[in-house]
Amino acid sequence: MIVSTLRSISRWITRTASTQRIRIYLVIFLVQITAYTLIFHALYPLTEQKPISWVGALFFVIETMTTTGYGDLLPFYNQITQAFSMVMIVTGVVMIFMVIPLLFTPYLTQLVKPTPPRRPPHILRDHVVIMGYDDQARSLIESLMIEEIDVVIVEADEETAMRATMRYRRHAYVIWGEYTHPATHAHACVSTARYVIVNGDERSTANIILGIREITDAHIIAVVDNLSFDRYLRYAGAEYVFSPKNSTGKILARHALVTPDIAAVVDVIGSDLPFSLANPQSQSLWLIKIPILPGTRVVNRTIRELDLFQRYNVNIVILWHAGEFLLTPDPDKVIDTRTMLFLIGKAEDIASAIEALFLPPDGDKTFAVIAGFGDVGAAAYKELTGKGIECVVVDQHPQTSPSVIGNAEDEEVLKKTHLEKAQICIVALNDDSVNIFTTLMARNINPDLKIFARANHAGSVDKLYRAGADFVALQPTIGGQTIAGIVLADHVKILLDLPGGQKVVMKHWMKSHARTVNWLERKSGVRVLGVEGSSRSLVRPNGDEVLLEGDKVILMGEVKMLKRCIQLM
Repeated sequence: MIVSTLRSISRWITRTASTQRIRIYLVIFLVQITAYTLIFHALYPLTEQKPISWVGALFFVIETMTTTGYGDLLPFYNQITQAFSMVMIVTGVVMIFMVIPLLFTPYLTQLVKPTPPRRPPHILRDHVVIMGYDDQARSLIESLMIEEIDVVIVEADEETAMRATMRYRRHAYVIWGEYTHPATHAHACVSTARYVIVNGDERSTANIILGIREITDAHIIAVVDNLSFDRYLRYAGAEYVFSPKNSTGKILARHALVTPDIAAVVDVIGSDLPFSLANPQSQSLWLIKIPILPGTRVVNRTIRELDLFQRYNVNIVILWHAGEFLLTPDPDKVIDTRTMLFLIGKAEDIASAIEALFLPPDGDKTFAVIAGFGDVGAAAYKELTGKGIECVVVDQHPQTSPSVIGNAEDEEVLKKTHLEKAQICIVALNDDSVNIFTTLMARNINPDLKIFARANHAGSVDKLYRAGADFVALQPTIGGQTIAGIVLADHVKILLDLPGGQKVVMKHWMKSHARTVNWLERKSGVRVLGVEGSSRSLVRPNGDEVLLEGDKVILMGEVKMLKRCIQLM
């Protein structure tokens, strides 16, 4: 009965909130001291035949329970007094070990626990302020590291801010504070910043922007999900409004296209206009990605057989096959429909190569299935249909576009889209696990399908490739790279972010004295892919080629190498 009662009391205390539990233990501890004092004050004169005061009894109880044991009243001659003292020692030790951790350990832990800084160590100017730390912010910071730019990360969550502090101890300043609080803005030196990047939902973003727009001349970049709020955020004070989801959808679609209008292009140098086979800019260097479509003349041929450099003056910078990047592909590597080539060359030369080798046969009609019609899927749909590609959407909600209503993980639903006849499948749902399983089923239904998938987390990228995806767009990375492109536009242009920390960038040669390509590569460790000047455009320039003031140089290397190279330039 007693054991059962004690267990019930123990369970009740355990289920009680921590602050209330502390009060319960304190009350029990005080009741115990009071009871022992009363008992000892009455017991001691009877058993030891000596008088004792109330203060003396309380003092003995406390020194016994805490095992201090000064021994003022010793020795005891009566066994009853000795037994009672032993009871006080045992119960006192138990209570002390329960009360001290509860009372003092949390406070001591709080005192010694490191906390994120509230402000940078000194006043900053012309720096970049990033409101909110997440995967996208990490991608942005890593891209900004190639330049000497001060970065301040503002994070409202203490633990997240501490993680950012430990990660970027030498590369960025981290501030722990509320995004909308004026003190946080002052600590982050928002008034003297060059760029402020605000990342969050549309309401929170607008609130932050309204709070800072009057105190700074910085360029404010709003990063949101839905671009339909663009005009409201610009009215609030944003100079740029950017949606990573919208960009991810466009990139997925463009990776699937090789048409006479656009070739999934990244413009390296010069105009921001899309690459057109009908009107190529003859002397500009371009870096483009070419997906290999079924029926084209390059399928099942080796790099050596294509001989692009000798025949078209176009160089293969990177070969991408099923998620694997090859920076120096084997000339005997066979190209198949799961391959994507990154080519660099003059626009007219690339146009000639595309027309001769990479366009699908005339009359072949391309058909695409898009799984998921959220912001990413809708952007991909708009991009594909704008190029004349017939699309069918799979979504759980009715859509105005041609669609099949249902779960993209359901094989019967996918078959209703006639996926077995499709050439392209874009997997654009918001759940990585659903995207992985949908990719797995799509690859099984149609082994020749080109699958382009979206990922929200870096850990899902390899799984999507193993499931059968030909290309995976990691949304946070795309967001970070795009924002970095805006911030670094006056310094360097980031063209590609590659696995293993490799990047391809374009930078002007600013020095008045000339240096050779070989000198720059030897000093920095980078690889020079191309050079464009006022009178020349060179692919795979010779090591003795002289770099002149104003030349645009395309470089590839790791962040440290590129940073050193940019300093030399």
